[in-house]
This record gives sequence, C-alpha cells and structure tokens, in this order.
Amino acid sequence: MICIKKATMQDALFVSKNLRDTDKRELKRAGQYDYEQAVLESVRVSPFAFAALSGRVPLCVFGMVPDGVLSPGARVWMLGTQAINENKKEFLKTCRSVVNGMLDIYPVLYNLVDANYPQAIRLLNFLDASFGKKITLDTGAPFLFFEIRRTNHVYRQ
Repeated sequence: MICIKKATMQDALFVSKNLRDTDKRELKRAGQYDYEQAVLESVRVSPFAFAALSGRVPLCVFGMVPDGVLSPGARVWMLGTQAINENKKEFLKTCRSVVNGMLDIYPVLYNLVDANYPQAIRLLNFLDASFGKKITLDTGAPFLFFEIRRTNHVYRQ
C-alpha cells in the first residue's frame, strides 16, 4: 500500500540518491545539474511538499507551489525513484487521488514537462492534463506547458 505523508529532508535526500535516470535527464535538460540540490530545494521551497512511500521506502517526492493567496493556480512537480515502476498500478491510482485532492485546493495545476520524456507525458495524459505550446528553454531543450483543471472527468477513480 502506498501512503502519502509530509515530505522530510530525509525523504528528499533518499529520492535524490535514487533518482530515476529519466528524472535526472529532465533536470539536466532544464539546467539543473546538481540533482541532490534540485530535489532538496524543491521540497524546501514548496509549502505543500509530500512523499509517497511503499512501506517505509520513498517512491517519490512531489508538491505544489501556489501562485499567490487569491490565485486559483499552483505549479506542481514530482521527482521519483525507480521503485515507482515496481508499484505502477497502485502508484497510478494514488496519483489520481492525490491530484484530485490538489485540485480541491487549487483548481488549476500546471508546469512544464520535458517534451522528450514520454513516461511523464503518459502520466500527465492519464491525469487528464492538457498541453500547450512547446517552449525552448535557455538550455535548448524543448519543454511542453501542461495544465490540469478541475472537471468531472478528472474525478473518476
């Protein structure tokens, strides 16, 4: 069973030491070369930062950073370990529940995703994300803007 808890720096450190190669590549393409620092900083700056655990082992850390007090939007992020793939079916079900909970607080969730990261794009499609135009970052890497909005369709279990 996967449980969700408030992320600790120990969770973030574990994830950073066991980060999936695909997440490392996305961070590098976004200009983040110190993976440990990127994971720790993501948890540190997010008012809402969580860890998903299977047993006592962190699968990922994730969070959201609100745009502002009166804004309906929040930037969402997730960085994970290879253990996600070992718990794939349960992880997907948990993701949908977590996103539904996030949408109860902020009805618009968004960020950028590496346009060459098919696993992340498939997950976002599963979560009913819509994609905007391709954006080329300063690193030269193409990323896609995505957003997930609260709709009846998203609430299916």
